Amino acid sequence: MVFRLRPYDARFGDLLVELAGQVVTGAQLLAEVLGGDLPTREATAHKLQETDQAAEATAHAVLRALSAAFVTPFDRADVFRVTWAIRTCAARMDAAADEIVGFRLGSLPGGVNELVQVIGRAADVTADAVPRLARPRTLNDPWIELIRLAKQGGQAYRTLLADVTLTTVDPSALIRLTCVAQSLRQAVDSFESVAHALQTVAVKEG
Repeated sequence: MVFRLRPYDARFGDLLVELAGQVVTGAQLLAEVLGGDLPTREATAHKLQETDQAAEATAHAVLRALSAAFVTPFDRADVFRVTWAIRTCAARMDAAADEIVGFRLGSLPGGVNELVQVIGRAADVTADAVPRLARPRTLNDPWIELIRLAKQGGQAYRTLLADVTLTTVDPSALIRLTCVAQSLRQAVDSFESVAHALQTVAVKEG
């Protein structure tokens, strides 16, 4: 979906939509990493790494456009905040996938899948929110939903930690699973940062 904040803002709109789309792709790949054997996981994690690199390139393109623009769609600091919050989501997902593969974990607790589902839903909400930057008053629902998902993710994280610590006997496995849980929680938290960035635009521009 392409949107225009104003006629001269096409580059910002196109790039932000592209960035949000890369986050959605990253969430889909993260979900795929959970399944399959180790070689399949490695191949999928590599695709996620490439998606993260593309997201970084897109974010830098937004910032280059920002530095070159005389007029910006909304406050420069808020353009930066929205862009980098979304970009961080892709980076956190890539880090989580890298740990899942690097730690050579076998079957994963159900709580891991629940956290990844929360991440996927948050990515979809983010992608839906970006075109709404053209209509700041319509951003309320997305940022509220992202906050709700962050709370849901926090609960899922705490439940997962309790499950892991109660059922995992091997200290090495316990450490690895705890690290993965923490990385997934950080990915969830990155979408909360997106929520706060959207809220700021809604309040200041609405």
